[in-house]
This record gives sequence, structure tokens and C-alpha cells, in this order.
Amino acid sequence: MQNVVLLTLLALLGTLPIAALVVLAMRLRRLRATQAEAARQAAAEAREQFGRDVHDLVSSRLWLATLRSELAYRLADDDSPLRPALADVVQSIRQASADIRNVTRSFRDVSLASELANARAVLRAYGAGCSVEATEAELGDEISAVFAIMVREAVTNVLRHSRATLCTIEIVVRGGMATLTVSNNGVDPSTPPGDGSGLDNLRTRAAELDGVVGTVLDPDGWFRLIAEIPCRRGDRR
Repeated sequence: MQNVVLLTLLALLGTLPIAALVVLAMRLRRLRATQAEAARQAAAEAREQFGRDVHDLVSSRLWLATLRSELAYRLADDDSPLRPALADVVQSIRQASADIRNVTRSFRDVSLASELANARAVLRAYGAGCSVEATEAELGDEISAVFAIMVREAVTNVLRHSRATLCTIEIVVRGGMATLTVSNNGVDPSTPPGDGSGLDNLRTRAAELDGVVGTVLDPDGWFRLIAEIPCRRGDRR
């Protein structure tokens, strides 16, 4: 009997290093996923800031150049050889202004499809499964942008505040209402109700489109972020 106990203890001691290595590998994988998400967010914020800076600095000067060139065009005599040249200048500046708007918009706009793809990649690197179910119905540009930001914020919270092994993202449009639900397990049921600046920002963004954002924490450790925004007929497709 003593020999059996001794052999059992030796076997358990032999598995301890393996278990420690497994735990270490899991922690390293989660650290890499968290670092990747932080880097992606920093890059996105830098792009958005760059877009705002370019728009504010360049557009204002192009606007002033347009006014001055249009004034010169109007002051020129009808038969002046300068009028065609000034007309070309006005048109070129207007085109430059449109190009700047398009470029800065590409930096400022947030792609829902990209954020969903990023969510899958980051969560899988973290070691959590991620399933996405998105409606085939097209969302308006404003709702898509807000949902993209919400997905980004929700995934960040999953990485920071849970030990999730599974996350689900669902987007449906029903009865004139677009609904985003991001759910994940691995949350301590005793955790206080979700709050903070991140959630407040999401609520503000939703409210700007007459929508609402709420959270639910189930006793089994499942946390849900739910956003509902009414679809508008005037939304661009």
C-alpha cells in the first residue's frame, strides 16, 4: 500500500512541471493577444487623429484659396484672358478639397467588417472561440460605424476583464431596429454592474442615433453588451 502511495505522489510531482508550462503558455498567449489589441487600437487612434489634423489644417486653407480665386475670377473682365485660367484654378482647388475630404474620411471611418475580422483574430489569439452572426440586411453608414466602435470596445473589455473561452457577436435587423449583442463567458458573477467611461461613451454614441446601450451579467458568468439603434430611411447605403 505504501508503495502505491509513493508511486502516486511521484507521478503527480512529475506532472507539475508540465502543468506549469501549460499555464505559462496560456498566459503568454493572452499577453500577446492583449498587446496586439493595444497596438491595433493605438494605430486606429493615430489614423483618426491624423485624419482630423489633415482635414482641419488643409481644408481651411483650401477653402480660403477657393474664395480668393473665385473673387479674382469675378473681378476679371469678361474678355480677359485670365478668366479661363482662373476658372481652371477654382476647379482645381475644389477638386483638391474633395480629394482631401475623401482621404480624411478613409482615415476617420471605421469599418464594421474589419472590426469583426479583428475581433475573431484577437480573441482566437487570446485562446477564446469567437462566433459572428451578422444580418444580411445592409446597415446605414452611421449605424455601421457605431457598431464597429462598440465591437472594438467590447472585445477590449473581454480581454481586460474576463477569462473568456467563448465570445459571440450577433447583429440583427428586425422591426426597424438594428441590434448588436456581444456576449462572453468567464466573468465573475459577483462583479459590480458594468460602468465607466468606455460604456458611457458607447451610450453617448448610441443616443446620438436615438439608440440605447445596456449590459446584462448572468449568474453563470455570461456578460452581454446589447445596443439597439433604430434604422433610418435616410441612412446612406
